[in-house]
Amino acid sequence: MASKGTVGSDERVLDIIEALKAQRTAGVTELAEAVDMPKSTVHVHLSTLKDRGYVVQDEAQKYQLSLRFLDVGMEVREMQDMYDEVVPKLDEIADETNEKVWWITEENDKAIFLAKSLGSRAIRTNSRIGQHTELYELAGGMAILSVLPEQRRRDIIDGYDYPLPDGRSREELESELADVKERGVAYGTEQFLKGVTGVGAPLTDNAGNVYGAISISGPADRLDYERIESDLADLVRGISGELRVNLSYR
Repeated sequence: MASKGTVGSDERVLDIIEALKAQRTAGVTELAEAVDMPKSTVHVHLSTLKDRGYVVQDEAQKYQLSLRFLDVGMEVREMQDMYDEVVPKLDEIADETNEKVWWITEENDKAIFLAKSLGSRAIRTNSRIGQHTELYELAGGMAILSVLPEQRRRDIIDGYDYPLPDGRSREELESELADVKERGVAYGTEQFLKGVTGVGAPLTDNAGNVYGAISISGPADRLDYERIESDLADLVRGISGELRVNLSYR
């Protein structure tokens, strides 16, 4: 049932799209069961989506999302402020560190992987561009949380259940965010992927607008505290400072 202020047919189309995303490929009957709709309703919506190029059918006549969504997603990504400036910096950091480098942003209270660059020793994980996760799970996400306007940050952390899955209380999370803001970088805690850690620095301009964070990630045994403190923290701090100036006076 559509929520107050929403359109029922739009809700149904989005439910079908999300079900196809989860199932990768499915027939009408499977989708109807997944979204709890009549097969006839699902078929009508799929026909519209197919006519508009947003779904395709394979040889078995099952449906899947089309690359039209990739076109839309790439266009949205490249509309982001700083895109043309940040992406070359990711390559620069990856070349210098030989690790994986991410640009992470925040939308709808979640961390979103926006762009990446792979150094020669970058780890291969299932993290992907466009993926959403909780901000507190990532060094880059913690960096973003630390510089958001106070009310915005409070609204986000109000929505978490405490203790967090890693055992942190709200008080511990807020204390850690204060430390991150003071030192200008956040350290990874292996919360998102076991054995993977990193360091992230927020991207802001002089007016306090937040454009996400740059983070370096790698295996915890290679990105140990000594390397992060002596090398990587200063590197991401320096790059974020450079980008802050460029954004403020462009």
